[in-house]
Amino acid sequence: MNWKFAAAILVAVIAGIGFGQLACHSVTCRDAIGRICGRGHLLALVQSRGIYEADLDRAVAEFRFRRGELDSEPGSKESILSKLIALIAAQDLATGEKIAASDVEHEVSLLRSQFRDGKTWLAVLRMNGLSQRSLRKMLRDDLRARKWVDRQVAPQLVITPQERRQFYDLHAETFVLPVRLRASHLFLAAPPETAPEIVDLKSEKIKALAKHIKAGESFSELIGWESEDEASKTRGGDLGYFSAYRMPPDFFQVTAQLRLEEMSAPVKTSLGFHIIQATDLRPARQMTFEEVGQEIWAKLEREKRQAALEKLDLDLSKRVRVVTASFARRL
Repeated sequence: MNWKFAAAILVAVIAGIGFGQLACHSVTCRDAIGRICGRGHLLALVQSRGIYEADLDRAVAEFRFRRGELDSEPGSKESILSKLIALIAAQDLATGEKIAASDVEHEVSLLRSQFRDGKTWLAVLRMNGLSQRSLRKMLRDDLRARKWVDRQVAPQLVITPQERRQFYDLHAETFVLPVRLRASHLFLAAPPETAPEIVDLKSEKIKALAKHIKAGESFSELIGWESEDEASKTRGGDLGYFSAYRMPPDFFQVTAQLRLEEMSAPVKTSLGFHIIQATDLRPARQMTFEEVGQEIWAKLEREKRQAALEKLDLDLSKRVRVVTASFARRL
């Protein structure tokens, strides 16, 4: 091989490498490649990793599924795109994080358990363009990013006793236990969809049971034989303590008007027919700081974590080279 030919090959190799690097970082080239490969327009480049319309559509679908929504609110695509950019940036910075294989397998198992059999599981993977190997890689990258993010925000999640006490003092009115009643009932179910003839039969039956009680028959024994509340009948109809927020308003109102140990006449509520006996009452009271300290800590921790994550998203967009393909955006 003469030196001129060798030099020509070297030039061609260098030019090829240069073109490859240019294509890798060129928004125009990556946008065209995305459309050719069926991933849609390029929306953003984070380092050399592209985010395409198909990636955003998948993320939006996951967001809607988690929230049980058919349509996301206006502007949510832009928000989700920002989070995708931050996630990929975090994954890029988290490559040194160590993740145990067992942690990845645990994540796979959690996903796999949502499907009835292996055939359905594999079909869903194929539908989403994934193999089990590529899924494991995605999960490993996600776990690395989460671990890295947790380390970044941890110093901002410290909550002092003084902060908790200050929150309690400023919001003391929110830490009040409402009036709680305790009652037992004999219940015959008759929800709104019950056929009228069945409602009539149960109305007559509850009246007959009330007469038996008035004649001296044991209330708790009748509950064991006749009540259709399977959860309470084995406890003599005891419903435990409840507030107005836990019971239907009509049931709570009737119970609140009874004296202790007094028994109601047959009552019709939205659920069906009841005979109610009031057994105890606990008045409203202010909860102590000691009682709600853990609840306050959890609330402050959530607020600080949210603020820290939002700040980290912004920081990541500044620290990592992000080139947004605004000319190609179809949001």
